[in-house]
Amino acid sequence: MPGLVSDATRIWELNVQWAVNAQCGVWDPRRKGVDIWECIRAHCSTPGTEPPNNQYWRYVARR
Repeated sequence: MPGLVSDATRIWELNVQWAVNAQCGVWDPRRKGVDIWECIRAHCSTPGTEPPNNQYWRYVARR
């Protein structure tokens, strides 16, 4: 279900195929929390496609 954050949310990594509605977590060292992003365009992760790139990701929540 889009928008629901799972306990098993994967971290963003290079060379991963991301499907639409897949979620990833990215550590934010300034706020000391994990931002959760939802894929809005299927792609293989390469430099430049990581969150917060709004062509590929939509912000969901902080954990």
